[in-house]
Amino acid sequence: MKLFLDRHKTLLPRVDRVFLLTRLMILVAVGWLVLGESGHDRDKLLFWIILGTFTVNLGVLFAAVNGRFDLKLAYLSTIIYDLILVPTLIFFTGGIDSSFYLLYFLTVSVAAYVLAFWFAFGVTVLAVATYVVVTFNSMTAGDIFDMSMRIGLIVVFFAAISYASDFMRRSEARLLKLFNTLNRRTSELEKSQAQLELIYENTRILASILDTEGVVKEVVRIMGEVLQHDCFALIFRDRWGNCYYRARSQKGRHNFHLKTIDLETEELLARVCAMGEPVSINDIQTRDDYTPLSDDARSVMLVPLVSHGSTNGVMVAESGEVGGFKSKHVQMISVVARSAALALENAELHKRTEELTLIDELTETYNYRFFVQKLEEEKRRALRYDLPLSLIMVDIDFFKKLNDTYGHETGNVVLRKLSSIIKKCIRDVDFFVRYGGEEFAVILPQTASDEAVAIGERIREQVESASFDIGPAGFVHITVSVGVSSFPENGKSHEELVSAADQALYLAKGEGRNLVCIK
Repeated sequence: MKLFLDRHKTLLPRVDRVFLLTRLMILVAVGWLVLGESGHDRDKLLFWIILGTFTVNLGVLFAAVNGRFDLKLAYLSTIIYDLILVPTLIFFTGGIDSSFYLLYFLTVSVAAYVLAFWFAFGVTVLAVATYVVVTFNSMTAGDIFDMSMRIGLIVVFFAAISYASDFMRRSEARLLKLFNTLNRRTSELEKSQAQLELIYENTRILASILDTEGVVKEVVRIMGEVLQHDCFALIFRDRWGNCYYRARSQKGRHNFHLKTIDLETEELLARVCAMGEPVSINDIQTRDDYTPLSDDARSVMLVPLVSHGSTNGVMVAESGEVGGFKSKHVQMISVVARSAALALENAELHKRTEELTLIDELTETYNYRFFVQKLEEEKRRALRYDLPLSLIMVDIDFFKKLNDTYGHETGNVVLRKLSSIIKKCIRDVDFFVRYGGEEFAVILPQTASDEAVAIGERIREQVESASFDIGPAGFVHITVSVGVSSFPENGKSHEELVSAADQALYLAKGEGRNLVCIK
């Protein structure tokens, strides 16, 4: 059983200094009693002893109030001291007629305030008993009523102080618990707000990234470093409804290799894609509609990547704890998901726009703008690393006559067919462009002049042997003239390379067409 009530935490004003002031006033009263005049006979030596011991007790209490002594023990020593002091003062100052019995109210109130109920009740019983003992001899029949009133008041005072103290203690406990909860929630709210601000700041970076690869890497960084998820994945959904892992991470190990997902077995993922709403599962151990990324996963959260009403993917996060995701986690990852969806859409739009500026719409090959940029880039690389570089120029023979005879639409058909033939004749590392009109160019990195001539000859042969279906007019056959130039033999600037290839092309046309010539 606890002796003391817990008074370490309180919202009410501390009574320690008030009690100390009261004790000081009692010391003054005792001093006046010792030094002043009185009609009672008293033992001066005893009262000097009382005055000295009271001063010592007051000093202990003063030291405890100022943090130099255990305050609980100081209160306990004061209560014990009063159980000895008060009856002594009453006995030597008139017994039943002494006014020092009023000090019992202070003793009882302090006991009710600092001690557990039954210990405080024991102090009250001792106070009443000592009061009866020291006043018994001086009591008359007429004093019994007064004595009963005084004892009753002491007991009632104890009960009232005990009830009020217990009520305040319980109220304080509830209020402190409420404040602690409020402080904890406030701290969580501040932490969430700071995390949201950090998320928004990082998602702003997503908006500035214009390539899909960069967006994926930034999302992975945010999921790992900002949201601090140990296990997560980024799933993309193509226009046919197929899903595949675009990025996965387990305990800091990132994997960007693509992996297809069977939606027939991953019903939970399929449902999220269909609904376009986030889903949080508290325990996935008993479910068979989701395959976890990690063996120790217990809960999972799936948030769709929605842009303009279309679900283009899903962000997945796993936790090793049952019920590891709360509503705030869903909200935070939803912010990232929305930003990621918009960033991916922007990257796709940028890619398409860039392609439109660099791709010839008719032949679906690179255009002249791309040709100038890429040739200069490859020329610098060849110069820096001392590598060969070649350029092929291809021009259709008698193309104007073909247009005049069959019409421009037939000419467009021939251009499209010719571009597909040339694409099959070159390598994946080569760059095929429509230079202008019926003229095409092929940039051949790390290719010497003899290899370039061989590729040019292959193009010429494939075109010569091909039949071009031009619709109702039947089939036509065409030939091409090819000019080849190489770096550094024909110059070190891209203008010199283009000029040399042009000259070789005109040489082929001048010598009868359907030829491959090198400058």
